[in-house]
Amino acid sequence: MSRPRIVRPLASVLALLAALVALIVDRPAAAEERGDQLTVYVLTFGPGDHPFYKFGHDAIWVHDSAASPRDPMKRDAVYNWGTFAFGDPALIPKFVRGRFLYWLSKAPIGWTVRAYQQENRSVEAQELNLTAAQKVELLAMLEENAKEENKYYKYDYYRDNCATRVRDAIDKVIGGKLKEASQAPASMTYRQHTLRLTADDKVLSMALTVVMGNVIDKPLNQWEEMFLPAYVEEGMRRAKVTGPDGKEIPLVKEEKALAVSKGRAPLRTEPPSWFLPILLVGAALGGGMIASARFARTKLGARIALGVLLFLAGFVSILGLLFVLVWIGTDHEVGWHNENILQLAPWGVVLMGYCFGAARLKVKAIHRARLVATAAAGASLFGIVWKVLPWMNQANAWIIAFACPMWIGAALGLRLLERDVTFAATKAAPAAPLPTKKATG
Repeated sequence: MSRPRIVRPLASVLALLAALVALIVDRPAAAEERGDQLTVYVLTFGPGDHPFYKFGHDAIWVHDSAASPRDPMKRDAVYNWGTFAFGDPALIPKFVRGRFLYWLSKAPIGWTVRAYQQENRSVEAQELNLTAAQKVELLAMLEENAKEENKYYKYDYYRDNCATRVRDAIDKVIGGKLKEASQAPASMTYRQHTLRLTADDKVLSMALTVVMGNVIDKPLNQWEEMFLPAYVEEGMRRAKVTGPDGKEIPLVKEEKALAVSKGRAPLRTEPPSWFLPILLVGAALGGGMIASARFARTKLGARIALGVLLFLAGFVSILGLLFVLVWIGTDHEVGWHNENILQLAPWGVVLMGYCFGAARLKVKAIHRARLVATAAAGASLFGIVWKVLPWMNQANAWIIAFACPMWIGAALGLRLLERDVTFAATKAAPAAPLPTKKATG
């Protein structure tokens, strides 16, 4: 009578254990089957016309053969870390303060390619040799990152952008193989790449390199150089992974072009050299101030020219104030420690006020303007001398070529004018009468 009571619980326990074993065995098989249905591509988008698009773009495309073609978001999802609110009314303030947020978004591959074709930008796809487990891991990581609470990040031009996020995601699932293959010295610094890629827009290119400090001049390796999508593409070609037979195989299985741009000039391979043209501009400003000061006492045109040139020098010094504000008031680390503060002296802005008095030959205004210009010239020369120190390594030779002759010319010209005006005033003053002797008797 008691035997059936023992057998039934025992049979239930054995059935439960069998189910658990089957589940454990099935899970890797199910994961492998799921991974076999996935194909992973790294997408590289060529540069565009807008300043925000000059450096190109990266994304990850995951094709799921098991998903319905009628659901393109699941079948061919593109994970894009380069999404931002272009219409945000606070875009400029946030960008200036270094607190502009980007986020990870998803879009179908068809829509994505068409959008870039409309902007005449190329789209290239690299299929990756990932294992089934790596594909599943990557997809899970992307989906987790795409959740509302995880998708936002503070954008950094060089160290946390759409390219570095793609680089880091792929490197993580292949066990650091991409980083391992990218330790050789880079071809250029951050600054040189910035100048190279924005050279067709001279105002933008100069503005970017002037406002950024010495952080972007340190030597890089290929891993750091992969802040640019084109170098992520190169890095993928360098990397090796372990194949099914245990041997090393290329990370990139196949490459194909999804869209080709038309009529775009090839990208520059070297940064432009502006030293000589900028030196000539600085020398012209400095020489113009000396020449106009030389004839200001007798020529109305020379006085007007001197006032205009002093105003321009003061106006340029506004940049020096901007450098200070970026350093102390924003999160833009690339704008900190900017040696150009010594070249575009912040205190030079007062010349915008003194220039009127100097043009009218007012001795006090000329004297004060001379002190300001002399201090600025001294700071510029100090910035040159300090180049011998190891931490003064900012590549700003062309800024020095512009600023130093301008300030020296302003200081010498105002000194010359102050001497001439003071001498003329002394000469024109009536002679003091001689003292007379009092008669005694």
